Amino acid sequence: MPAPITRRTVLATGACLPFLRYADARAALPGGPFRVGAFTVTPLRDGLFPLRPDMIPAADSGAGRALLTEAGLSPSGPSPEPVNAFLIRRGARHWLLDAGCGTVLGPGFNRVTAALMAEGVHPDQVETVWLTHLHADHAGGLLTPEGQARFANAELVLQEREAAHWSDAGARARAPAAMAPFFDTAQAVLTAYENRIRRVSGQAELTRGISFLPLPGHTPGHAGVLIEDGSERLLIWGDIIHSRILQMPHPDWTVIWDADPAEAIATRRGILDRAAVEGLDIAGMHLASRGRILRDGSGYLWEAREAATSGGPSR
Repeated sequence: MPAPITRRTVLATGACLPFLRYADARAALPGGPFRVGAFTVTPLRDGLFPLRPDMIPAADSGAGRALLTEAGLSPSGPSPEPVNAFLIRRGARHWLLDAGCGTVLGPGFNRVTAALMAEGVHPDQVETVWLTHLHADHAGGLLTPEGQARFANAELVLQEREAAHWSDAGARARAPAAMAPFFDTAQAVLTAYENRIRRVSGQAELTRGISFLPLPGHTPGHAGVLIEDGSERLLIWGDIIHSRILQMPHPDWTVIWDADPAEAIATRRGILDRAAVEGLDIAGMHLASRGRILRDGSGYLWEAREAATSGGPSR
């Protein structure tokens, strides 16, 4: 099994980015802003991550290469996968869901702050940052290049299980050596925000109309955020999917960063089923736009809700 991702891997694969393409090049652009009742949700694109097939080991196969070819990509990859954060607003209030990579994973990222300011929101105006989990591509942007808190007035909210895992010396000792930089980033974030961290458990209400939805497996405290206002609902599901092309038709294909692959599979199948049955709108940190889920045999199809990807169902 391939070793987990390291900063060196990102730097090496980042050189491929100018040559990558989707069948529809507009997929490189985030959709939004859009409304969920009285909430305004704006995707903030931090960059594109060059995902190699061997980062989803089962995709390093004939079936995986066929799916990449069908999508207009090289069968050997990599595929450019979005890294997103989300600005959520209601009235004069500003919240941030995840913060992108910052500078911790090398060049090609660190665009969330500029995207935020392009929306007229200064980092000091963000009152709360909700974290789906503490992986570097979600939490690195909370830090300045000097390792200080980037959001000077923001409270940081995350699941208790997530904070405990990345603070556990035993968990670090048991993890592969290549995961050490992930622990370093997580601990740096927890230190930078230590006087304004709120740890919650389970389906905690974050503000009226927004709550955490625990989705463990990718990390112990991985969670999505469910936004509900009247009849309108949106689930921003964090890292349930890293590659729409590969994992929608094959939800049992795990990524090398899943802390508990079996739990990640069960969680992914469970939330995909729920989304299909309930007709939930979905957005994610590695999805080019929001959409809905349709069942397709043992897998699923993606029905994009915005022109940034396509107008109809796809894998």
